[in-house]
Amino acid sequence: MSYIDISKLDRLFDECKESIIVMHESGQIQKMNQEAAQLLGQNYVVEQLLLDDMSIKIWDAFVEQMKNLGIAFCNVNIIVKNNLISTTIFGCYCKQEQSFIIWLNIEEVVNKKILCSIIDYAYSGAILSDEHGDIIDASQGALNIFGYSNEQIIAKTYEQLLYDVGFSQEEFLAYIQKMDECSVGAIDFEQEVDSETIIYEMTAVAGSMDPFIVTIIKDVTEERKMEDEKEEKVLSNLNELVASIVHEIRNPMTSLKGFLDLLRLNTSDDGEKYFSIIDAEFERLELILEDFLYLSKPPRYVMEEISLVKIVQQIVDLMQPQAIQSNILLMLEHSLVDEYKMIGNEVRLKQLLINVIKNAIEVMPLGGTITITIGYNMDGDIELIVKDEGQGMNEETMNGLFTPFFTTKKQGSGLGLPLVKKVIEEHNGNVRVWSKEGIGTAFTFTIPVDSYKYVMNMPLQESVSLT
Repeated sequence: MSYIDISKLDRLFDECKESIIVMHESGQIQKMNQEAAQLLGQNYVVEQLLLDDMSIKIWDAFVEQMKNLGIAFCNVNIIVKNNLISTTIFGCYCKQEQSFIIWLNIEEVVNKKILCSIIDYAYSGAILSDEHGDIIDASQGALNIFGYSNEQIIAKTYEQLLYDVGFSQEEFLAYIQKMDECSVGAIDFEQEVDSETIIYEMTAVAGSMDPFIVTIIKDVTEERKMEDEKEEKVLSNLNELVASIVHEIRNPMTSLKGFLDLLRLNTSDDGEKYFSIIDAEFERLELILEDFLYLSKPPRYVMEEISLVKIVQQIVDLMQPQAIQSNILLMLEHSLVDEYKMIGNEVRLKQLLINVIKNAIEVMPLGGTITITIGYNMDGDIELIVKDEGQGMNEETMNGLFTPFFTTKKQGSGLGLPLVKKVIEEHNGNVRVWSKEGIGTAFTFTIPVDSYKYVMNMPLQESVSLT
């Protein structure tokens, strides 16, 4: 059993007037200070907290959150001499020692220095901010990471701090939205230290009492390297397996095609239509195999200067007949004075657009409008948005969108959207999906333009009906 080095916490225990205990993840209390002993009516012996039935489940969830996030808050009832003590608890997980530092009976006015010291012991640093995003305190570890004095960091907002370490406005808003939805947010950032890249993970958790946010900063460089190495090994094995399977499938396919051509010589006119269906299915199977190979081990494509507007216009023209047949209006909106030049591969981007627009047409059986918008975001990167007026998607479908072979179509292969994601990643971009049932779906592609960082001062737009 591994324990925290108590000697390192002696000063914290001596200075702290709040109730603090150190507990192994098995539940055994390793140490408690005098205030905790008085609260719990116990001496400095190895004990376990006694909880009522309702609090046991809360405690289990609290422990799980500490292990996953590093910190957590909860409210429980502790049984002390047949009496219940209701208390607010803050916990911090020390992974290496497999132990928790638990702060009991947190008051509405939090001792911020003690809170930061607890987190600083277990991780690289801690930041406290209020619900408005103003930083109210930071540990010495956090100050060292960001290179600020305490006065400098308190003068900043949480948003400014994230911008300082390289986050875009888009990334910041996504981070904050996650916190609004789940009261928890996590994001990575990198720093160059002595020619080495250090990866830090910032995890923010909202406090359970007077509104404030605790952010811990952990050095996860080794963890990320191990994860990458493990993923690379799995992908390498998978790529070899996929290539082998595709090869084994194509061999009998070639033989079957040859025998079908021989049988065709003596077939009747009625039989010919069945051979046409078989040919079409062979072609579809070949396309699926090509997509499968691409997903497992995509070839390297030449990147060159291209105009995204021209590419989108060509694909819109190509898809126009299919849209007309489905009573769908295609709308292309973009600046009148920009070609949206970027570094990319024309063929791959066209495949991306065909997949997305084709999907949009298929989910609009009653017709409607598909709007394709090209513009720049706040960071100067290109944003391409394809928005339909289809039936929208539920949460389960959204979660499976980019999973290979996941499909809601009877004849779908489930490889179209994974290919779309692969293409946008080839261009160092990303894709976000918004969808609401009964309203529609929007795919937003963000693509860096490398050296082409245009600042558009003219908000001119054009809406062109193409059907």
